[in-house]
Amino acid sequence: MRTHDSSATMLSLIPTEHWEYGLSDMIRGLFTAVASSHREEHSYISISGVGPSLAVRSARAGIVLGLKALGLPPGAAVAVPLYCCPVVFSAIKVAGYRARFIDVAPDTYCLSAEDLGAKSSEVDAVMAVHMFGNMCDVQALREAAPGRPFIEDCAQALGSRFGDRVAGSFGEIAAFSFRSGKYLSVGEGGAVHCSQKEFESKLSQLIGELPVPNRLEECVHVVKTYLRSLLRQKPLWGLVGSRLWRAYNERTSHSPRSSLVPGQVYETDRKLATHRLSSVGSSIERQRAIADYYLRNLTVDSGMLCWETPGTFFNRLQFPLLLSTPEQCEQMAEHLLENGISAARPYKGVATVAAAHYGYAGDCPQAERIAQTVLVIPCNHAINTAEMERIVTSVNQAWAQVGSHPRNAGVTFVAGTSAAANTTDTVRA
Repeated sequence: MRTHDSSATMLSLIPTEHWEYGLSDMIRGLFTAVASSHREEHSYISISGVGPSLAVRSARAGIVLGLKALGLPPGAAVAVPLYCCPVVFSAIKVAGYRARFIDVAPDTYCLSAEDLGAKSSEVDAVMAVHMFGNMCDVQALREAAPGRPFIEDCAQALGSRFGDRVAGSFGEIAAFSFRSGKYLSVGEGGAVHCSQKEFESKLSQLIGELPVPNRLEECVHVVKTYLRSLLRQKPLWGLVGSRLWRAYNERTSHSPRSSLVPGQVYETDRKLATHRLSSVGSSIERQRAIADYYLRNLTVDSGMLCWETPGTFFNRLQFPLLLSTPEQCEQMAEHLLENGISAARPYKGVATVAAAHYGYAGDCPQAERIAQTVLVIPCNHAINTAEMERIVTSVNQAWAQVGSHPRNAGVTFVAGTSAAANTTDTVRA
């Protein structure tokens, strides 16, 4: 009989993500929602190393609006990695464009400059997604697709750097996410930075045309954010939250309608994000220290680990392990769960979604393989030393069993045939 059904284990189940929105945040949010008599015409959030950025409801909303601000011709092709959250694909389609899928590099999970170069004649713009907080090699991508405007998806990359420049400072447009589970974890919320005034002016106009949340909508949002955060924390995560989240993901649609922009940013999210930006550096350093501990102490194959590429600084928002087969992923995840540790297989059904809704034709084999064989383990900055050691011990024990008895190592990946179209624990923009 499986031991992960024991109440003691589930009470202490370690979440993959850290949702930081407590009772005091809810009280302050409700006060803000009720007491606020007006909002500024253009709400800005200043991001270190990037500069003033326009506040938006979410990163996916920011991508839709940012793409529209670029003024690309109708139906333009936007290069996008197959391995990323499907809401990016739907954002491209909602903006009036189409996705041209590009393979990814297995060492960073980010866009492959080689594949982009081979397909560059087919694209009008490039969506550079900094996956898991890892940095794209933007210079190599620029050289692969010269003259194309770049949109940086920094939803997972706040504070990451390439050389002395931070994520979000390379593209014509850059979108950030402050959704719960990210470093700022404010509920929803995001920001868009424009490197050129003409784009910023158009973006401001587009944001100004969106409906403004009223006081009641703000209050409902604050309470919902608090309750959702409770479900993502111990002990509720183990008792009921993980099951509810899995059921939610199974029902979630990844059709183009899922990225429709509902309105302007919640003022409560914007104020909390502004407040927390000043301390995000310490959270990143803590999370990087946890990732370094994993890299030093995990006894898995070196090729399974994600190492920083030369000249980069990864914020380590997520810690992925790259296994050989989907079966190994399932076995590892099950072993960890039995030891009170959540693990995620983000975007494992992305090829199915992309083929069904966005015209993916099966020319990104690395991304398909990665989607089926990546397992993300907890690395969030709320993990304490004992939990960190428990995670390392459990992963090493699981790999000692799984790695010595690989099954179906010769599995073939075919576009659109992923076993499941939803993740067990989706990491969204």
